[in-house]
Amino acid sequence: MSYHNSTAMTTADILLLSKKIALGIAIFLLPLAVIAGGLWLTWYLFH
Repeated sequence: MSYHNSTAMTTADILLLSKKIALGIAIFLLPLAVIAGGLWLTWYLFH
């Protein structure tokens, strides 16, 4: 952890935070996309 300035967020902190948020969204959306894609494919094949 960096203690140079605890009040202001540096660009490095913002970049790291945005990377973590993007990774979290990707981890959440990937299984959702796989399940939705599988359901759509199943529906598409049986109709």
